[in-house]
Amino acid sequence: MMKLSQVDPKMLDCSLVHRILFSIPEDDFQRGDCIFVFGSRKDFRNRMDQAIELYRCGRSHKMLLSGGYGQDGVEKEALVMKKYAISNGVLEQDILVEDQSNNTTENVLCSLLVLHRAGLLPKISRLLIVSNPAHIKRCMLTLSRYMPRWIQYTYCYKMNNTYSYNNLVNDMEVQKKLFEEVRNMIKYAKEGIIDDIEI
Repeated sequence: MMKLSQVDPKMLDCSLVHRILFSIPEDDFQRGDCIFVFGSRKDFRNRMDQAIELYRCGRSHKMLLSGGYGQDGVEKEALVMKKYAISNGVLEQDILVEDQSNNTTENVLCSLLVLHRAGLLPKISRLLIVSNPAHIKRCMLTLSRYMPRWIQYTYCYKMNNTYSYNNLVNDMEVQKKLFEEVRNMIKYAKEGIIDDIEI
């Protein structure tokens, strides 16, 4: 066993990348006080469809959409997601928006402020976390680093063929993306930006 921060990025292989990224908890189907959606320009529909399904099923009646401009965006991610949510039946008064962040760490820190200003932070005991399955581990390690200790999490994502081990091995575009995600996580763990964990 070793810490994430001790992994040599040059020694990464598909098996280790898969183990680091996808050793993540499954949905425990608990209700939450708010659905926290991490922003994405390219993947926002998949994430929002998951969040809207949770909302419609009554697992939470509040939704926090987080994301600023991103790398190549014009309209802020959170505002794009808000429009999509409303067009799919989510009530505007049930939506909180955080549109200042530009990365995962800022998603968490800026959303913490939004929850505080809305007077919700002391009342939250569980957040339903929605993101891409390959991003969930980084979300976990960022949330545990910065959010209050009393908050618990349920991770809600749809695993799909894009993130299968076979695609990681055989699809060079998928492999490149996931290796880069792990290299970034190693760097962030070394710098103390995310929690360091045994892998």
